[in-house]
Amino acid sequence: MTAPGAPERPTWTAAELTPAALMSVAAERAGDDDWGDERFTEPLGLLVEACQATGQLSATGWRVLRSVLLRHLRNRLYVQAHVAHRPDAARTPLDSPIVITGLPRTGTTVLHNLLAQDPRHRYLSLWQALHPVPPEAGQGPDEATLVRQAETWLESFYAMAPGFRRVHPLTARGPEECDALLQNAFASQHFDDMFDAEAYSRWFYEADLDREYAYYAQQLRVLGSGPGAHRRWVLKSPGHLGQLAALLRALPGARIVHCHRDPALAVPSYASLIETVRRPNSDARCPQRIGEQALQRCATAMSRALRVRAGHDGGTFYDVSFPALVAQPIRTVARVYEWLGMRLDATAEAAMRRWLAENPRDRHGVHEYDTGAFGLPPDRTRAALGAYLDRFETLCQPSTAA
Repeated sequence: MTAPGAPERPTWTAAELTPAALMSVAAERAGDDDWGDERFTEPLGLLVEACQATGQLSATGWRVLRSVLLRHLRNRLYVQAHVAHRPDAARTPLDSPIVITGLPRTGTTVLHNLLAQDPRHRYLSLWQALHPVPPEAGQGPDEATLVRQAETWLESFYAMAPGFRRVHPLTARGPEECDALLQNAFASQHFDDMFDAEAYSRWFYEADLDREYAYYAQQLRVLGSGPGAHRRWVLKSPGHLGQLAALLRALPGARIVHCHRDPALAVPSYASLIETVRRPNSDARCPQRIGEQALQRCATAMSRALRVRAGHDGGTFYDVSFPALVAQPIRTVARVYEWLGMRLDATAEAAMRRWLAENPRDRHGVHEYDTGAFGLPPDRTRAALGAYLDRFETLCQPSTAA
């Protein structure tokens, strides 16, 4: 019998959660077993083992983990089959994509949505993230079906984690983080947020993910081979911050927009996001442990980012102040365009203003949380990111919005 308050045991044996067992189920469901390069089984196996060791997952958490892993395995089979059928798709040029990153909760989502309004840009939508190959006539579900499936998936997710809509609102056709493609390589900050997988977390924040980012780029090429191939990608994920070297090797010529906010505000907000997505998966959540994890992840990722940035000039990176973005979003975007050598034309600006009017801050409710519960007083948080603030503190302050 499970002890009172203890997480329920999973309904699957350890043998049924090995990479081989999961791959067998995914292959049966997809009707295909051509995996291509199978080195993805290393991080996949590590994630499962780490969840078993430290995740303290509930029965719901184990069901979620298994379902998530099977979906990403299925996606790998879809990508492999598409490339086998259309080898030219894997050679689609990526040109110079715009990549938005920064610590979590620093305005990356708002900026991404604004740039996505420009018809000259293309972005990864949620429905594409859930099915990362372009639909083709007579080859699987069409776009309308995939959008409906994404809407169903999204509502189920919000029902399971109702507070997440306030933290990170999404739509099926709207922009989604391109980290979703790294999830198909089982190398993602998202898994670290959802599950307290300690060994996986250590690996993720210390690893050089060249192989995983090469697969990420391959998926972008595949998706880019569909309609609108001439448009420039605008991508976004805070998870890129600690892997800028691998990102730049996978996407040579990428233009990276780095968002900045006072870490004393960003890190506790990130801790609250982690707590929100973990809530359905474990009954044994410790806010102070989550706060410590959020702080250490942010400090580690930023330290790695600063080392990469030291070797690049202003042609690769552009810095955006969160206070300025909130106070003057269109002016901030116009400056990004100037750096890109583009002009913010009337059509794009009108679309951005319309999006801002339709998506006011706190549209789905105020994101409220207790900073003290996470053990993250401002002086401690700022001290942990002292090297970052030494260089970028002025961009974190409200005065930069003037």
